[in-house]
Amino acid sequence: MAVKSTKVASALKLTMIVGVDIKGKDKHATKRLSNLKVAAADEDIFAVGQAISNIKTYPLVGLDREDQYSLVNA
Repeated sequence: MAVKSTKVASALKLTMIVGVDIKGKDKHATKRLSNLKVAAADEDIFAVGQAISNIKTYPLVGLDREDQYSLVNA
């Protein structure tokens, strides 16, 4: 059985260090930006994430692209 996948949504997830816990480990927070164009290039999404991190108070430690696909029986 053949299955066809179609990208239906994309999002950008930024992970930042927002402090330190009582054990001295970094505390992380994430910000998710949904509704990106599914055809957007990775380089463009990365550039947007970098630009956003420049205006944020906390240091950026991760940029992730999250894609969602729809699967149908082909």
